Amino acid sequence: MGIWRFADTKESIDYFSAGGFSIQKELAEARHVPVGIIGCNWGGTVSTAWMHPDTVNKVGKPWIDHFHEVPEYADLDQYIAKQHTKQINDHGNPFSDVFLEKVMPRTLPDREFRQFVHHLPRDFYRNCFYDYFEKPQPQSIPGSLYQHMLKTVAPFSVRGILWYQGEGDDEFGFAELYQDMLTALIADWRALWEDNALPFLIVQLPGFSRWLMQMPGNNFMEIRRCQEAVCDTVPGTWLCSISDSGEETDAHPKDKKTVGHRLALLARGHIYGESLSCDATRAADVIRNDDCIRISFAHAEGGLNIRGEQLEAMHLFSGTDNADREIEFDAVAENNQLILTLKNPTPDPIQIAFAQTSWYRVNLYNQAGIPAVPFQTISVSG
Repeated sequence: MGIWRFADTKESIDYFSAGGFSIQKELAEARHVPVGIIGCNWGGTVSTAWMHPDTVNKVGKPWIDHFHEVPEYADLDQYIAKQHTKQINDHGNPFSDVFLEKVMPRTLPDREFRQFVHHLPRDFYRNCFYDYFEKPQPQSIPGSLYQHMLKTVAPFSVRGILWYQGEGDDEFGFAELYQDMLTALIADWRALWEDNALPFLIVQLPGFSRWLMQMPGNNFMEIRRCQEAVCDTVPGTWLCSISDSGEETDAHPKDKKTVGHRLALLARGHIYGESLSCDATRAADVIRNDDCIRISFAHAEGGLNIRGEQLEAMHLFSGTDNADREIEFDAVAENNQLILTLKNPTPDPIQIAFAQTSWYRVNLYNQAGIPAVPFQTISVSG
């Protein structure tokens, strides 16, 4: 049996998912009915943990091979016994974790974080802290959370799944596996719920540079591409864009209200069938005429809007690579099109890279206030 914690006290609310709380509150107000949210989650985990081990072996064998190569896993019983002695793994008593209590409520400046780590109690916690970041954790073992968390919930009746994960899959060069991993994970969950159409609302990772002074988002661009590809290929899945809400030095953006609002819009439009604009605007077509490039966007009814003096997160490069040949341009929004005018016309192909760096903040919106999805394409003169 799993242990259920009801979010009916201030302490429990503090422990509960802020994004989940926000979508619940907005849906209850919009639908005029009570709405329940089940918090079956574990921060910082990889997709393999939430899948059946046999599925991981089929679509993500490099992950299986990686764990087999870890010395700590040679004697799994001994490894698990040791983990039970570490305070950082005591998620049944969440407020005893001084590390998460410090870094989760707000983004710490580097100097304050260094001072915090330096003063951690050496006897029992500092060793746990370094082990946490340098050694594999039990919650990352393939199938671990699928077996011991998810199966204690399924097939509890639900209208859909909120999926906000992916940072952990940007490791060991495995990011390119994420489309297959997430596709298979959705199939695993739908099988548990015995519902082949169980909706998934997938939050696309926002911009991010590094966390805790040194942990970079090396290939989040690939994770984002995979998340979008899953929503394009797996029926009953929809993409939630928070490309304006990331934080440069924190992998855990603190603006959870925006996440909840965007998820609520998707749920109202696609799950509850309300007639409203709920999808992120996305580049659909690119036409170039000499020094003018017109990018048409889907889900842009009523027109696009650039918030601020100039378009952010967009880079143009002459040629088919970005080897120091970035070119300047002006950008204006007109109806459902973004019009780019090159300041230095060139007959060469133009590479258009929108939100294709580790850190960015998108300021191009549709009329529903939802920011555009990252994209990359090549435009030739026509």
